Amino acid sequence: MLDELFIKSNALIKLNNQKFERYFIKTTDLTHRLSIILGSRGIGKTTTLAQLASKNEGSLYLSLDDIEISNDITAIIREFVLNGGKYLYLDEIHKNKDISGVLKFAYDNFKDLNIVATGSSALEILKSSHDLSRRAIIYKMHGMSFREYLGLFYGINITPFNLDTILTTHQDIASDVAKSLKEKELYITKLFKEYLKFGYYPYYKELSNEIVFFQTLRQSIEATIDSDLLSVYPNLSGNTARKLKLLLHAISENVPYSPNYTDLKKIVDIKDDRTLKNYLAMLENAGLIRLLMRDEMALKNMDKADKIYLENTNLMHLYKPDIGNIRETFFVNQLGNSGEIYFSKSGDFRVGEFVFEIGGAKKGFSQIKDDKNSFVAADNLEIGFGSKIPLWLFGFLY
Repeated sequence: MLDELFIKSNALIKLNNQKFERYFIKTTDLTHRLSIILGSRGIGKTTTLAQLASKNEGSLYLSLDDIEISNDITAIIREFVLNGGKYLYLDEIHKNKDISGVLKFAYDNFKDLNIVATGSSALEILKSSHDLSRRAIIYKMHGMSFREYLGLFYGINITPFNLDTILTTHQDIASDVAKSLKEKELYITKLFKEYLKFGYYPYYKELSNEIVFFQTLRQSIEATIDSDLLSVYPNLSGNTARKLKLLLHAISENVPYSPNYTDLKKIVDIKDDRTLKNYLAMLENAGLIRLLMRDEMALKNMDKADKIYLENTNLMHLYKPDIGNIRETFFVNQLGNSGEIYFSKSGDFRVGEFVFEIGGAKKGFSQIKDDKNSFVAADNLEIGFGSKIPLWLFGFLY
């Protein structure tokens, strides 16, 4: 059986092992014996896993959406180790209902085995009955940044910058980026509009056109709720899945949504706030929405969100998005993917000690004039000045 699995493994690695490497491979230390990568559908987890597997000779790459493999995974792991196997890569682990027990067994019994696994972002693996908190290191993987989009689609490879560097040297960075693009007859504002529409998911590069992309994206949302969430939460019913879709649709038509729990409960036909909060948490964990809180304490206490956004701007383009909402969603997504971001009463957002207002090129500082560390992130602006920074540059954080 192992010989057949190696043939299948090598074929999958070859199929998915692309030249371009995501930020995750370059910035994440996966030397721990059990590493778990969680993320939403379509962001490149399978490709990343195949690239990691290709770096170690004798690696075994298995996808647990294959029922035969999933059902026999413990026996496969044992046979793999007894034959000298040291590097195991498991994809789609949320498809196995006892995956926590399987990983605990492998970690406890095979000290020389290194496992890297990927699964749905909704997977709450540390809350299982098997204690993996002392065994596994869990990482969250995100969709592509604007910087990565330029690398994958146009071969423009630029190093990422942290937020402090962007805030203090944004003019120099923007000038250098714009110059390097113009040498190839490319223009940053045009490429940024492309990214906002279809650049978050790397699989767009493999598709023939935008129509196919958005159809694929719709199908991915359906599969996330009907398959992934039901795999992670086996007690959910088909009726719950229907209500989750109704909730997502209601939010999608009004983003950024200032939550009215009474209205949402009527739309979804549920009676209590607790159930609604649980549904919103499921959608956020699945990588479909993002809940924006006013501060760290509200986040810790699972208080009512101040605003609700779709997770990224590509999802917004399934509907008829307002340009102002697109700008805010981009900023929340990119800053949220690289740190903590909160709702601000004076400006739009707060990141650490900094307050940000989002708008077009003519956006002023009137709303944040009393905030010491305040900035405007302006769209349709190639190079900024002072405390006004091009919005696109916040896509270079990772």
